[in-house]
Amino acid sequence: MSDRNLTNLMRQSAITAMVALAMLVVIAQGEIDLSVGSFLSLCVTVLAMVDVSGVATPWAAILTAIAMGIAVGLWNGFWVAKLGLPSFVVTLGGLMFFRGLALALSGGRTISGISDGVRFFGEAFVTGPALWGFLLAFAAISLVQLRGAARADQRGKTILKATAGLLAVALLAWSTLSYRGLPMPVAITLVAAAAMAWTLSNTVWGRHVYAVGGNRAAARSAGIPIGRHLVVGFVLIGIFASLGALMFVGRLGSAPPEAGLFLELNAIAAVVIGGASLYGGTGTVTGVLLGALLMQSLANGLSLLNVPTAYQNMTSGIVLMLAVYIDVMSKRGGKPFVRL
Repeated sequence: MSDRNLTNLMRQSAITAMVALAMLVVIAQGEIDLSVGSFLSLCVTVLAMVDVSGVATPWAAILTAIAMGIAVGLWNGFWVAKLGLPSFVVTLGGLMFFRGLALALSGGRTISGISDGVRFFGEAFVTGPALWGFLLAFAAISLVQLRGAARADQRGKTILKATAGLLAVALLAWSTLSYRGLPMPVAITLVAAAAMAWTLSNTVWGRHVYAVGGNRAAARSAGIPIGRHLVVGFVLIGIFASLGALMFVGRLGSAPPEAGLFLELNAIAAVVIGGASLYGGTGTVTGVLLGALLMQSLANGLSLLNVPTAYQNMTSGIVLMLAVYIDVMSKRGGKPFVRL
């Protein structure tokens, strides 16, 4: 529970959490994306190649990565929404294709020599007045939830949420103010999470996301453009994966060929462990962040205990299976077994 380890833990969780935020939208709509880890590997490779080429600025490399995310999202969305293929099959094909393309472009070699402009997004720390402003803003967001305490039926739940938010801000303040500051990847992820939480809770689009996953036939009868929502979901996960690639390259200062390995499974695990259902229609941003932090805490703790990587993967797999089992059991009324 040292400030140094907590800060490193948050920084390690940032990429998984960033991808899981968009994975939440896809899963809430009853779909899935298995290609996101391989796409991040491709995005990492292209971003590094453009950056070290010397013919483009760091911002040009970043915009190239985001444009790739939009293009891949449109590609996956086209196959799922327009051609009617299952997202599992489409993104499984993407998983193999993008990983192979990344290896072909890099030649299986690590690309190094990343510029300081790109490394800023992975190595920098938010400190001083900017950090205080960041903490105060998130404390204010936690207190805003107390507006719902006026309703008697929601009072206890609202006060509990506000208290949990303030405790999280206090923990964040302690770990960052007593160490080097707030890591830039964590700051980017928290801003994206706040924007996603507000959008899903307070906009028509957010309500439609859950409606599409909760009952697609009813959503179609209500006139919700299901195809458009599916495409937007895949575009979002492409953009968020490109931001994750930026943080990955910035943090390592290089682009290894094995980047993003198992990222899609960790993102799905974070969403499911955070309370979302693989059947669609449910899920919260707070749960996703906690799920990502739990998965990384598990890996972090096992690493500190010198547990071999093979057993770490086995443990993560068991945790994911248990989380899905609890979700499935809740759908059949708490019955632990299936009657054959």
